[in-house]
Amino acid sequence: MSSPSEKELITARLLGIAKAKKEARALLGSHGQAMPLFISILRIGTPVTKLNVAATLSALCKDDDLRLKMLLAGCIPPLLSLLKSESTEARKATTNAIYEVSFGGLSDDHFGALRNLCGEKDGYWRAKLKAGGVVTIVGLISSDNAAAQSNAASLLARLMLAFSDSISKVIDSGAVKALLRLVSQNNDTSVCSNAADALEALSSKSIAAKKAIIDANGVPILIGAVVAPSKECMQGEYAQALQSHATRALANICGGTSDLILYLGELSQSSRLAAPVADIL
Repeated sequence: MSSPSEKELITARLLGIAKAKKEARALLGSHGQAMPLFISILRIGTPVTKLNVAATLSALCKDDDLRLKMLLAGCIPPLLSLLKSESTEARKATTNAIYEVSFGGLSDDHFGALRNLCGEKDGYWRAKLKAGGVVTIVGLISSDNAAAQSNAASLLARLMLAFSDSISKVIDSGAVKALLRLVSQNNDTSVCSNAADALEALSSKSIAAKKAIIDANGVPILIGAVVAPSKECMQGEYAQALQSHATRALANICGGTSDLILYLGELSQSSRLAAPVADIL
């Protein structure tokens, strides 16, 4: 058996290999014992080996086939546990890993796998909720690291879509104000886009969530997000995604696209100074 220090060295080397070449990633992913070993290390390894493995999983996710393989292998539950680490680097690596594993996973098949691995089968997801898992993710959203904010917001969107019973805890955690803050501030475009993605997911699942967004002055913020790419000359896929997510979130809040258009028409004629008339027009 390898000593803890030897395992730390080995996992560091594996991380370097996974980052270096596509062929090396394919070889690692095809080994029959690789995924079970990685999962075991995430559960019972030293802090350093856990960090190395989380970063290795992020690197392996560059290949779509390996991404789904890791999801089905059961990497999400131990990664969720690792979000509670006291190490900032470990939390960042873990958030990146969860984001990368689920990045291409908006399909029903991936959501089903996520539910099976973290939900009904062993109650793992509910245990994480009770242990403050959502609060941990929201804490990352409120951090000062753009990559962590972006990945955590995207992760929160995916978890809400996969587990609708997490909505109340998301609202209670203060996530609505934190997400709106990311959308409204002059943040990295990917941060704004993923925060709007989370607000879209939130508003699609719950009447209480819609009310929370409205009460937090979310409507004018989302309207501003729709026009921001044009006003601020934003370009690229994240700028387009920001507009799409913000528009769909507004439609969710208003009860549909037609109702949204009617609402904006009424708002444009409002005498309230707070109404963003220029943005609406």
